[in-house]
Amino acid sequence: MTMVSPSRDRGSRRWLPNHRRMAVDIANAAKHVPSFPVHRRMQLGQVETIRRNMPDRIGWAALLTHTYSRLSERIPELRDIYVSKPVPYLYRHPHPIASITVHRTDDQGNERLVWGRIGNAHRMTPEETQKSIASLSLDPIESFFRDGLKMERRIGPIRAMTWSLLMQWCGRRRAKHLGTFSISNLGGWGALNAHHPLVTATSLSMGPIQKCGECDVVLLCDHRVLDGALAAKVLLDLEYSLTAIADWLQRYSQEAKIRQAG
Repeated sequence: MTMVSPSRDRGSRRWLPNHRRMAVDIANAAKHVPSFPVHRRMQLGQVETIRRNMPDRIGWAALLTHTYSRLSERIPELRDIYVSKPVPYLYRHPHPIASITVHRTDDQGNERLVWGRIGNAHRMTPEETQKSIASLSLDPIESFFRDGLKMERRIGPIRAMTWSLLMQWCGRRRAKHLGTFSISNLGGWGALNAHHPLVTATSLSMGPIQKCGECDVVLLCDHRVLDGALAAKVLLDLEYSLTAIADWLQRYSQEAKIRQAG
């Protein structure tokens, strides 16, 4: 519904559309998370060169999801979630769950954000992780974001109560519905999303890869869960893991070329 002002010198007002409600709710929930960013400039030129020459290219979102999931499995603090009520405690989820932010156009033609979850990406190959992420861009939104669409149709007080329960009362449900970490990657658009609303314990984002092979990567952290020293170590380990995966990408690329030739 649009409410137009009778004066031509003034703009118009309209109700907040459903497709913007989830982003607004996340921003409101993130106000109560004391987050801080840790930045590292990584040398990823070799990986990017191999990746670009692959016949079936694997995106950086898939590589980040796969490698960070492996780190989360090895470093349990990355699976911790701060729960404030009834008394403050840390809940540790048994396995990592990635929350992937995807820009989509819905059935009504609205450009919007949706979120999909991928559990145990460390047990997948990067190729399998890429297929899972690609499905979030190709499959019907209702197939993986059904709960989110239901939430958007609810009135404000009900949504606020639901978010309060997720963020303050139940760590297991928060991990299930929001993930243990998130990926927000704008590097393909030539930008770095260095500080965005955080509702998971950590969130990864990367910028574009420069001609010299350098790339800025930011780990956004909930300070109630981990400190800057651990975050810096995680980024160091992440760079090593991304560099080490170059050998797998090279083998995968060669095998793909052989399959295409055959």
